[in-house]
Amino acid sequence: MTQNTLTSKQKHPNSEYYDIQLLAYSPTREINEDVVETGIMLHPIEVYLIENDLECSAPQGQLRFGAGGALYKTNNCIGKKYIVHKGNSRVRAAIKMGYTHIEGYLLHEWTTMDASERWGETLV
Repeated sequence: MTQNTLTSKQKHPNSEYYDIQLLAYSPTREINEDVVETGIMLHPIEVYLIENDLECSAPQGQLRFGAGGALYKTNNCIGKKYIVHKGNSRVRAAIKMGYTHIEGYLLHEWTTMDASERWGETLV
């Protein structure tokens, strides 16, 4: 299979190309229409490893939130190697455009959003 990669205009020193089939991303995020219309992705996506035995993974049982405070469902991670931290809409744009891979970089420190930073989400 030929690798068809959506690359970013701005480069990160640790950029890699990720197979989109190995990415867990938010299916409810809108498609980034700017990327679709121009064919240009300005910034690489940011990902974490999913495996819980590595330091850069989400702690077991920790809730994971995306843009706008959207809660990630862990079922979306089954069979995936990485979870998208930033760039969910860019991943969806890449899929729409027929790309198999996307440029991004691996985050090594788990970051959480403070409840005051989330909008539209109430935890019980």
